[in-house]
Amino acid sequence: MAELDDTTKLLIGIQKDVIATKTKVEDIEVKLDQVDRTENNAKKALAKAIETEHRVDQVTYIQNWLIGLLVSGGLLALLIYIAEKFL
Repeated sequence: MAELDDTTKLLIGIQKDVIATKTKVEDIEVKLDQVDRTENNAKKALAKAIETEHRVDQVTYIQNWLIGLLVSGGLLALLIYIAEKFL
């Protein structure tokens, strides 16, 4: 009868270990799901960052052209003024 008690205690201990292990596995699964969501968010953020970088490059390109046009117009006006004044 003492063996039965020891066996029963062993089975109860194993059952508790199985329950604890199952809980840990479920926690790990939840954490893995969180990692997947985080990875997806990071990919979306990277895509947005690349898109924004391209937009900034376009704006910079257009801005440089506008500055060039303004400087050219100013220099042209100055050249015309000098030509009329001295010629």
